[in-house]
Amino acid sequence: MECLEKHMKGQRVGMNVYEYAKENNLLKGSAIQNPEFREFFKDIKIKTIVEIGTFRGISSAYMANFAKTIFTFDIINYKAKYKVWEDLGLTKRIHYYTVKNSSEIRQILDKIKFDFAFIDDDHQYETVKENFALVSHCGKVLLHDVAKLKKFPGVKKFADEIGAEVTGNIAYWHK
Repeated sequence: MECLEKHMKGQRVGMNVYEYAKENNLLKGSAIQNPEFREFFKDIKIKTIVEIGTFRGISSAYMANFAKTIFTFDIINYKAKYKVWEDLGLTKRIHYYTVKNSSEIRQILDKIKFDFAFIDDDHQYETVKENFALVSHCGKVLLHDVAKLKKFPGVKKFADEIGAEVTGNIAYWHK
């Protein structure tokens, strides 16, 4: 993984996102706690990512190492993400939107050209299906939390339905 450059005063040179998340107790609930997620991005070429489900912005920050720009959406504006992105020098590469529903996401997506999508939001079958419909035209979609069958059975059900390749806690669908 590429190391991040020094951005803020006092910021350690070369601190990577995973180490930052560990040191700041931000791994829980984040896709980067799964090694298969971290490994996935090493072999894929991506320019622009759309992420649905931002939470604390750790996954956004991690993916920013592999893409030029990220557009990320959530229904709750968790303030912690702004500090994460600032600490890691990523504020100019990650564009965040607080939205009420998929209609608002669609309005923004109509103006964005992207080649990859990451869905890690509500985790209910219908919501995952609806969000997939919003982004699948890009041709590459990654789903998170497919292994948490008791907690999120809808994600795995949908991943199986679309024929996504499941590896651990992620599922990858591509055209």
